[in-house]
Amino acid sequence: MLNKNIYVFKIIWSKNYLGLAVDKRLQNNTTLPLTTFFFWPRENGWQLLKEELSYKPWISKEDSIDILTGYTAIINYWLLNVNEIEGIKKLITDSSKLDFELLAKV
Repeated sequence: MLNKNIYVFKIIWSKNYLGLAVDKRLQNNTTLPLTTFFFWPRENGWQLLKEELSYKPWISKEDSIDILTGYTAIINYWLLNVNEIEGIKKLITDSSKLDFELLAKV
């Protein structure tokens, strides 16, 4: 699964949509954006993310699969917990395999 020291999911959590982007964590613990934000369900973010990752030959196939699997896990979690006020905090607590940064909760 995803190495939590390498990739970080940036999240914008809303009752109407979920914004997700992926950054790469550098050695000095700063992050570098790898993808734009995809707003689900307004767009097919999984397909767009898959396409965007395919244009980055330095990302291994295994990492791409892990990123897409993580994206799917976050979407599924949001679908089950969208109406819970503390849903995003529970997601972060429940997951030891993914690294998250909540940018906004609207």
